[in-house]
Amino acid sequence: MSDIHPLLPELFDLDFGDFADDVPLYENFASAADAAVLELGVGTGRVAIALAKSGLDVWGIDNSGAMLERATSKAEQAGAGNLHLEQGDMRTFKLGQTFGLVFAGLGAFHHLLSSDEQTACLRCVSDHLSPGGLFVCDLRPIFHDSWETGNSTPLVHDWTRILPSTGETVTKTRTVRSDAAGQIRHQTNFYDLVDADGAVRRIVEEVDLRFTTRYEMEGLLRDATLELEHVYGDYDLAPFDEASEYMITVARKPEDS
Repeated sequence: MSDIHPLLPELFDLDFGDFADDVPLYENFASAADAAVLELGVGTGRVAIALAKSGLDVWGIDNSGAMLERATSKAEQAGAGNLHLEQGDMRTFKLGQTFGLVFAGLGAFHHLLSSDEQTACLRCVSDHLSPGGLFVCDLRPIFHDSWETGNSTPLVHDWTRILPSTGETVTKTRTVRSDAAGQIRHQTNFYDLVDADGAVRRIVEEVDLRFTTRYEMEGLLRDATLELEHVYGDYDLAPFDEASEYMITVARKPEDS
């Protein structure tokens, strides 16, 4: 499997690196679990490093070696020696230990594009949870944006920022094509990098994301012998409703399993 463009981990941090709204949520769940923690789709370590710095024993898996390389470098700089990173697939991982908390943050679960892939992931989660352990999954609701099928949406400007490693000005734009029947969005991200002389280079990233309804997720969790306890609509644990920007499911592995 080919890895991503070598600059995408830094671009990912330029996009999401300063986002920290969800970190207290995972800190609270991890502290209550009082056991090792596993993040699925750890990326460049945005959340996992913060948890490790607070003294928790944290593990993270990701299928991208480039993402993990940047996460390792950042963890070393932060002094997060208790962060353990493994290259692995969310659908098939085997780490040989169990955890009090497993979580998939900031839409990582959206990258599983079929119910079979989602089921495989959740069964791996169940196998790696201690009895009574929690699985927390942060998704965007399927109704959060409109699903206009057919042609791609117009090009949307997300942001313009400076890339620290090169000093280039980066402009991110994106376009989306929806498959409403498959509940999948095909998103194309364009990163245009301009250097001091005005030379431009473009990095293109294709991302497919599958959106899941609340009750579909409940069925998937049940099939993996995980019991849904709560569905929240934001990181402050407000109830989930039609106005919610997030759909955060919290499921528990039964004590007797």
